[in-house]
Order: sequence, then structure tokens, then C-alpha cells
Amino acid sequence: MQPLIKTFEQQSKLANFCRTGNYETLERVNEKNVSQYRRLVFNVVEDMLQTAYPLTFELLTSDEWLHVTKEFFSNHACSSPQVWNMPKEFYEYLSANKNHVLIKKYPFLLELIWFEWLEVEMYMMEDKTVSYSANGDFEKDLLVINPEVHLQYFNFPVHLKNAKQISGNDKGHYFLSLHRHPENSEVIFTSLSPALFHCLETLSAAPINIDVLANNVCEEMNIIRTNEIDKKLWQFIKSALDDKLILGYKRKII
Repeated sequence: MQPLIKTFEQQSKLANFCRTGNYETLERVNEKNVSQYRRLVFNVVEDMLQTAYPLTFELLTSDEWLHVTKEFFSNHACSSPQVWNMPKEFYEYLSANKNHVLIKKYPFLLELIWFEWLEVEMYMMEDKTVSYSANGDFEKDLLVINPEVHLQYFNFPVHLKNAKQISGNDKGHYFLSLHRHPENSEVIFTSLSPALFHCLETLSAAPINIDVLANNVCEEMNIIRTNEIDKKLWQFIKSALDDKLILGYKRKII
């Protein structure tokens, strides 16, 4: 047991040095060469962050990106055992530092990073299955939503505009869904109106047919149901069926 404890202590010291640069004596390690480990480990972390957040990397200046990634690397002890999940901790680190100079300069930055992370998380998520039929009566049968869906609200249009063009004037109410296509695992983004967002929330709770769905949403949002509203909802549902945002129809019990 003692050798294992000693090995763990040595590994912890090396890991701490790689993060902070504070060197503690390491057995059988040449202090002159150990700095190379820190450089190599940081390069791996920085590359993973750049891969996970290409829009954020493009938004920030080279100095801003290098500074914030080094700051994260030095100050945050990553805890996830899954390497691919590490970039989420970058988001969590900045979220806990709301007065960070970059958040003050770019008030939409946290939403941009979260938007980018959602694509990674959706792609890597565990498979979810649900029973449904691809064939059914569009106007009568109960619609079944893709269980691999995430509904998101933002204050800034991080999914609609180039980040460098977003300003305080863009602040508002933005709704979208992300879902993973069951055949090719592509993550698909769909910008939504508040009413359509509410439709998907309702479908996420339980299968429902389109007529009842229209009545429920119009009633809850205090909207008068019209032929124009029906037309837009029908078009959206058909498009959602094509994109597999809605998979199909609830199987009938015979």
C-alpha cells in the first residue's frame, strides 16, 4: 500500500506543477526538464478548448484567449475523469467569475460558450430511445418528440449572428432547440418563436396530437387560434418530422 501512496503523491505533485508552475521536489525527475511537461500539458488543454469553442476562439483576441486559457489552466483543478468533458469546466470556471474582465467586455460570452458546449454535449450524450411508429395520421395521431433534444433560451442571438457583430442592442429573448439526428448523429439547431418553443415543451412532457397541441398552446399563451396560426404550426410539425426533431407517432395498442 505504501508504494501506491507514494506514487499517488508524486503524481499529484507533478499534476500541481503542470497547472501552477509551483515546483515541489520530485524523485527521479530532472527539474530542468520537468518544465517541458507543463508546456506539453497546457498545449493539450488549450487545443481541446480551441476545438470545443471555435466561435469563442475567433471572437477573442490572441492575447485574451491565451490569458484566459492559462488562467483557467493554472487556477482550476479539473475534476472530470472524462477528458472530452473538460471544456465544460472552462464554462463553469468563467460562470463562477461573473466579474471577469472578459465577461464585462463581452456580456454574451457565457451564452456563446454554453451554446458551443451544448453541441459537444448533445453529440456525446448517451443514447436515448423511445417507442414510436414512423407511419401515422398527421392530424389525429399522437406526436412523439425526439428524446435526444435540448430546449434553450438565450438573452443574446449567439446562434444567429457572428459573435463579433453582437452588441448590447441585440439583447432580447431568443429560443432554440438542439436535437441529435437518430441516423447520422448530426446535432441540428432550430431557431424558434416563443409559441413553437412552448409547443416542444408540451411535446416533451407527453405525446399529443396536433389539434390538442394548438389549443393548449394558444390557451396558455393567451393567443387567439386562427387559420394562419394553424398553417404555421402544421408547417413546423412537418419540417420537424423531416428533421427528426419529431420522430413520428405513438404506437397504437391493438
